[in-house]
Amino acid sequence: MYLYVFGFALSIIALGSIVTIGFIEGLQAFLRPKIIENISFGILLISIAMIFDFTSAILAFKDIKVYLDAAGYSNPLLKAVLVENIYDVVGESVALTTLFLSKWSNMVDGISSMILNTMLTIYMVKLAKENIDVLVNRAASPETIARIVKITLSNPAIRDVNTIKTLTIEPQKYAVFMEVEVDPELSLAEIEQVIDDVKSDIRRFVEGVQYLVIEPKRPDSSPKTHKELLRKLRKTKRDRR
Repeated sequence: MYLYVFGFALSIIALGSIVTIGFIEGLQAFLRPKIIENISFGILLISIAMIFDFTSAILAFKDIKVYLDAAGYSNPLLKAVLVENIYDVVGESVALTTLFLSKWSNMVDGISSMILNTMLTIYMVKLAKENIDVLVNRAASPETIARIVKITLSNPAIRDVNTIKTLTIEPQKYAVFMEVEVDPELSLAEIEQVIDDVKSDIRRFVEGVQYLVIEPKRPDSSPKTHKELLRKLRKTKRDRR
């Protein structure tokens, strides 16, 4: 969880300082354009910075792959480093273009600055949302849960879905816990095979299900519980709209 705490803190710091300062400076450069001097020297420095940032992005990508292979999930801090370096490379490309275009208009500097900070704002908001989803154990979307229920019920041996709980364990990755009613005439070995088949179908057709626990039980006298579950999911979907 520390990874996601610091990932969330990183996004908030960037939104509260870097983005704010960048927008202010970009707006000032747009409203009060100044002639850019030493263009050749600026191109040299930006080119050197681009080489270093591009190299850092490649190293971060390799570290992410190594971490993913070892731990089984992505490291949000390494992901932030990768995207930040990619953003730097894109920003430096825009800066180089700005230096060339500044010969014709002094307002290009302010416009490009605001564009880059808009890009940074969008990414940092997305990063903050991904990390907070993990920290608060947010459930999967109603559409995803409904799809899991319907896939489970498509198996003829499943009579009903009594409960289903989901939580976010990392961005776009979920743990799913279900209690299902199975055909009472099945043997223990057949029930295990049915559960394995349901798990395989869910993982094949629902992206992001990383952990899946299904607890079978014999049917009871209660009405079809899954109908009430689907009704609540539809209501939740409408409320979010």
